[in-house]
Amino acid sequence: PHPADNPYSEAKAALGEMLFFDPRLSATGEMACASCHDPDLGWADGKSLAFGRGRLELPRNTPTVLNSGHLEQLFWDGRAASLEDLTVEVIENADEFHGVADDVAANAARIPGYLPHFRDAFGDGAVTVERIAQAIATFCRTVNAGRSSFDAFLRGRHAALTDQEILGLHVYRTTAMCMNCHHGPDMTDGLLHVTGLHRAGRTGEDLGAFEHTGDDADRGAFRTPGLRNISRTGPYMHHGLFGHLETVVNAYDGGLKVGRPRGAEADNPTFPQQSPLIHELNLSDEEKAAVVAFLRALEEPRIQRRPPVLPE
Repeated sequence: PHPADNPYSEAKAALGEMLFFDPRLSATGEMACASCHDPDLGWADGKSLAFGRGRLELPRNTPTVLNSGHLEQLFWDGRAASLEDLTVEVIENADEFHGVADDVAANAARIPGYLPHFRDAFGDGAVTVERIAQAIATFCRTVNAGRSSFDAFLRGRHAALTDQEILGLHVYRTTAMCMNCHHGPDMTDGLLHVTGLHRAGRTGEDLGAFEHTGDDADRGAFRTPGLRNISRTGPYMHHGLFGHLETVVNAYDGGLKVGRPRGAEADNPTFPQQSPLIHELNLSDEEKAAVVAFLRALEEPRIQRRPPVLPE
């Protein structure tokens, strides 16, 4: 879907793709959107934690761009309501693009090769940060899943999944309870949940959505990621500490006990309250292996995507 105030056009998507790959949008000329959202790495970066400008380590893992146009809350903590808002925030973030909106637009306007592309996309050659964000958001909304083995299965080609993957789908929908949060075409409810990986009161504390809402109910809450192409976008979770899908499944099978209060924390009313949806599952080894096999069946075929030629 494309919003009414930023309708799709082929010219706008093409401009957005150029801007997505152009490091000249950052203050130092070293970072592009594609620096962290690499199409060869599932539109993520393959790192536990993202790197910002000057190789500064950022506090969270890079989410994939794939299917991001379907989300109503963006970033791990849900603080952006649209891809347009997200893009402007990244441009102005001191640890990422380190830009000033008007300066970024002025710098792009000084690149003569961009002006005809802005005219084609918006009707005139005016370059603003709002238009830059609209173009990048339009391009991101074209990056979608739908070619996995699971999609073929849903279209009626039942041999597209193996017996183990079909068992994994069954366990995913039933005893593993994955579908409580990972459902629908994007395999996410798009909501915030407290899984227990906040490390409250410990080294590396990250209270998620609470840091921008101030609502105690949001302490330790993070957005449910979609599972499309999940086998290509590890490491996993907001802190990137789970390197393999098997680790993720084992952690949920054990009820993510690491997030439960210890000692005096149990009497602390502000300690993050783990979602009641999370508890020990007691899955068998066969069931856990089947769930992992099903998650791997969500993988999209690898298609080489060359960066566009950038305007000079």
